[in-house]
Amino acid sequence: MQSGPHEKHLPVETSSARTGAPPRPRHLTITPVVLGVVFGSCLSALNVILAFKVGTGFGGAIVTVLLGGAALRLLRKLNWRTLFLTYAIASGGTLAVTAIDTSIGAGLLGGAPLPSWMFLIGAGLLANLLGLLLGIALAPSIINDRSLKYPALWPVIDLMHALTGSGDREAGVKEQRLILVGAVVAAGLSFAAALVGRDSLPLAPGVSPYLALSLSPMLFGLGMRISGSATVWIGVGAVYSLIVWSANVLWGSPRPGAAYIEHLGSPWILAVGVGLLLGYACGFLAKLVGGKRSVVTGAIRGRSVRWRVTAAGGAAVMAGCVVALSHWLPLTYLMTALIFAVLAPLFAVLMNRVNAAIGIAPTGVFQYLTLVILALLHVPAGSAYLLIGLICCSALASAYFIEAAKVASTAPAPDAPRTRQLFSYQVIGSIAGVGTGITLLFLVSELGNIGTAAFPAPTSTALDFLNSLLRGSQDYAQSTTVFLAAAGLAGMALAWSPALPTMLGLGVLLPAATSIAILLGSVTKMATQRHKRDQGAFASTLGSGLILGGGIANALLLPIQVLTS
Repeated sequence: MQSGPHEKHLPVETSSARTGAPPRPRHLTITPVVLGVVFGSCLSALNVILAFKVGTGFGGAIVTVLLGGAALRLLRKLNWRTLFLTYAIASGGTLAVTAIDTSIGAGLLGGAPLPSWMFLIGAGLLANLLGLLLGIALAPSIINDRSLKYPALWPVIDLMHALTGSGDREAGVKEQRLILVGAVVAAGLSFAAALVGRDSLPLAPGVSPYLALSLSPMLFGLGMRISGSATVWIGVGAVYSLIVWSANVLWGSPRPGAAYIEHLGSPWILAVGVGLLLGYACGFLAKLVGGKRSVVTGAIRGRSVRWRVTAAGGAAVMAGCVVALSHWLPLTYLMTALIFAVLAPLFAVLMNRVNAAIGIAPTGVFQYLTLVILALLHVPAGSAYLLIGLICCSALASAYFIEAAKVASTAPAPDAPRTRQLFSYQVIGSIAGVGTGITLLFLVSELGNIGTAAFPAPTSTALDFLNSLLRGSQDYAQSTTVFLAAAGLAGMALAWSPALPTMLGLGVLLPAATSIAILLGSVTKMATQRHKRDQGAFASTLGSGLILGGGIANALLLPIQVLTS
């Protein structure tokens, strides 16, 4: 994909003084700040639910721009600066704690105690702050690298320019309406399903509850958003999972068949799914580093005063993390400092290059790799889960900062934000996202649903399984190691092919009800794409609305379920 028409290969700093154009006021205005905080909080909650339901996240940039543009237009405050401010704040909160929540979820599955709400809030804020500082240091080298195309970001950039007067404004308005319709429909369906007390429908009368169709509009919307190739590989994994389940019904467990947890516990499922993900992680990084020997050193070229100041700030935040964590983790200060000093910057570089190259930030892949490293270092399991969450959280925060910096590099000259302004926007969003996401984690854990069919938490379950195996747990037979090794080799080999082992592994691990809903959404997308001949734009936009509405409805229903349980 070629660079968009508005692109400038510049650092984040861009002064309007050079252009002679009168600068817009640079102070924060309350309306876009409030909108950004609301969107960031909602998307943070949505991503926590998605992570526990399907093990994936939703960036939400296009949703923020569409809804933010609609709200600002109604308030007669729409321009590029206010829309960017809304987007940048929401971006800081969107995935602020997803890595932390899924890692802590793995600890809960393994019987570890849940850290206090206040501790997790503080740790999450420190991890996000470290990620933002790493983003400042890495932004110039990533943004100005012409080989990194940001395929998923350019539609957002073009839409922002269209809504603010430099593109197809009518198309942007139509997308806004469609996403709002989808959100309303999804919210209504979610509340209706909650009222009747059903979250799935059996595929046929008398069959096992495992063979069902999820009624979640979020899953249907997700199927409308993902690519056709991703759907195919999820389908392949789901077919394999169904074959294993059928075999267990015929020759193993008594009829009408194993429930989801029993099915997931089979080495044919959990070991194979985790092995594919872990093998792909190793193969992908070997491929990336092998192709670019200077992947790390190239990211820190051109050290300026700003880079040195940022590095000093990052070191200070890292020291704060070490001090805070060492009072809770049974690790020495030196061990914690070394883990952060090596893994946080390394994963930030790798995460950003992957995200910029293919438009996906594979957080789960880095979580599995971190667990393997920490297990080899004999870090205790409870401590490892917390470190995994914080390290991957900081890498993800750096990726979202650099995405916002990439958008800022296309700004009209009078509206271009300075680095410190972009940093402050993302800090505000991070505070909102961390508070919402951690609170939602406590609500989900209070329900006790993590690891059940309602919240299968494939990433958390895979982390717990891998941790048990790495530490010599006796809960799994020796044959499990064989399955893991075979699947790992397959995942590693597939990293050098056009296949999508991540989607294949998820298809293996997800419940049948979840996979069927996703596949049904994808089939609907193909049908509308053939009818409208729009390359799936209608279905993708509607899918965003379904995900948004379903996620917000689930977030609102969770406190009610906690109070009534």
